[in-house]
Amino acid sequence: MKFIVSGILGKMGKSLVEVAESSGEFIVAGTDEKRSEISEIPVYSDVEDLPTNVDCAIDFSSPAGAVNIARWCEQHGIPLVCGTTGLDSNDMKILTRASKKCPLYYASNMSIAVALLMKFAEITAKILPESDVEIIEMHHSQKRDAPSGTALSFAKKILSARGLDKDKLTFGRSGHTGTRPSGQIGIHSVRAGKIVGEHQIIFALPEEEIIFTHRAEDRKLFARGAINIARWLIRKPAGFYTPAEFISSKLEV
Repeated sequence: MKFIVSGILGKMGKSLVEVAESSGEFIVAGTDEKRSEISEIPVYSDVEDLPTNVDCAIDFSSPAGAVNIARWCEQHGIPLVCGTTGLDSNDMKILTRASKKCPLYYASNMSIAVALLMKFAEITAKILPESDVEIIEMHHSQKRDAPSGTALSFAKKILSARGLDKDKLTFGRSGHTGTRPSGQIGIHSVRAGKIVGEHQIIFALPEEEIIFTHRAEDRKLFARGAINIARWLIRKPAGFYTPAEFISSKLEV
């Protein structure tokens, strides 16, 4: 598979280069804020300079970078795997529009294990509607957004499963908050050291608890996940794809 990497000079971009080199995949070019080179791969600051003879694009950049590469993929009909977080509603509208012309997969976390955990959380939320839900996410001190996109994705899945609105979310607690409101979902963020990423989803009942935990030991796992998803995506027609579709396809007999 031949692909390009948007945000190639960032931490995830560099991990993609390492994983691609060890797995026999070929990165044709990359794009980032400044023109450069990495492992003899040309890096362009303007997406219009990118070659189009590729199977897929993988994006781990910034909201502006994600929008630019989505428009480029839309223009050329090239599949896009986007893992950039911090996108606002307007950014997502641009990605959704692009998906009408090319297959586009979006996830805040490219770990296939996290995609599976999302399914578990959705099922648990439906089967145990009376349980209290708390989400705790931990990342390194350099992460710029909080809460993490993955934590928000978990919350969105749980809210949808229970038919609740986003006003049920609360972010951290302090002071005299009173008793816990029914249906509330708490999200808590930790930023410290070099933590690659950890997410805990707690379903608490009066007599028991279920705690799902995913701990990332090396960001290469996200790179491997993105490449595996890209292999799956390039066989799909134009459309907007999420971890739910990916996991469902793996469960089909």
